[in-house]
Amino acid sequence: MNMTAQHASSSTVGQLIHQAEQLRPTEFEQFLLSILALNARRKSKGLPLEESLLLKKINKEFPPKKMEQFLKLDEKRRQEILTQEEHRDLLALVRQLEKYDAEKLQLVGQLALLRNVPFDAQLKQLGLYPNRHA
Repeated sequence: MNMTAQHASSSTVGQLIHQAEQLRPTEFEQFLLSILALNARRKSKGLPLEESLLLKKINKEFPPKKMEQFLKLDEKRRQEILTQEEHRDLLALVRQLEKYDAEKLQLVGQLALLRNVPFDAQLKQLGLYPNRHA
């Protein structure tokens, strides 16, 4: 990379970081998840088909609107201003997130077996950590 391209690239990265700093916490969380998914998709190119398919499923995002709603309701829960209806909605979203996480962990387990690596090592390699939503 020449000096002009390198400067333009670092300038763009700086601009992106500055823009990310301006995001609300829920928007930032979605941005971060999208960036991690993009990174994983880029890394998966050129992999054997079975691994690539597993990685595609692993990196499928929880629906952004549901995640945003979960984060809003969870914040209200922390502030202790949640209505009964919102509490029911939050519990439903928690169940959906738990199902999503369980399915993702099952896929990670399949990938670990396929690659013949320990489950924990596979989690770390993918940048996934248990109890993310706890």
